[in-house]
Amino acid sequence: PDVFARIVAQHMPTALGQAVVVENKPCAGGIIATESVAKAAPDGYTVLLLDLSPLTINPTLYKKLPYDAVNGFAPVRLLGIAPLFLVSNPTVPAKTFQELVAMVKAAPGKHTYGTIGVGSLHHIAFEEMKAATGMDMLHVPFREQPSGPVVAGQVDMILAGLPSIEGFVKGNRLNMIAVSTSKRAPQTPALPTIAESGLPGYDVSADIGVIAPKGTPPDVISTLSNALADALKQPDTLDRFNELGILAADMPAEAYAAHIRKEMQRFAKSVTAAGLAGSN
Repeated sequence: PDVFARIVAQHMPTALGQAVVVENKPCAGGIIATESVAKAAPDGYTVLLLDLSPLTINPTLYKKLPYDAVNGFAPVRLLGIAPLFLVSNPTVPAKTFQELVAMVKAAPGKHTYGTIGVGSLHHIAFEEMKAATGMDMLHVPFREQPSGPVVAGQVDMILAGLPSIEGFVKGNRLNMIAVSTSKRAPQTPALPTIAESGLPGYDVSADIGVIAPKGTPPDVISTLSNALADALKQPDTLDRFNELGILAADMPAEAYAAHIRKEMQRFAKSVTAAGLAGSN
């Protein structure tokens, strides 16, 4: 999100007539950053760039949140979609998703997958995958993106964005198995999707967009939205997105709000089915 924000922010001053500052507020599953924007003045000067986890997963995962995920924000614009790539240590014999499912089901509880933490998008994505296929794997959460641990053989596989795995894949230290989105990623056109590899309908991505505090005036939302749309049209923006494995997904406020509501319902069911509701 930090890199993404800086790519977009560099082009916004032209439309807004002033600089845009990117401030990182990491940790706690996005709660710290999301709370800070929820409590900010609804004047358009403080907005949040995020993937949807704080709004779609956290409300079911956490017993109590310091913000209202349903009514506490005004969506501005969806900007991009980041596919997740299913990769494994080269010692894992399965080279396709079908082979992976067969391998795991033949040895229940033996195989492991790593994520950036309990209740993360990566974790829930694996839980959806397990529920749909009947795979039984052990979840191993890490504090950071576990590309290194899977390379070292501490875990068998992960779902990760392209930047954190690309170097390892090129160095033959990770094997790409499939991509999580419904369509193949343009950066890896030969890599099949999980959906076309035996799990129809599977579609998971990090959807990155901008939201503002509740009560931000419509004309301010429109000004911000237009500035973001202009940033997406810049050739260097699209070039950088491509390098990061991100797909531009320009979606204005009303459609973005509908998308958020749909994903809220979807992940509420997934978190509950995984036995994680109220676990944090």
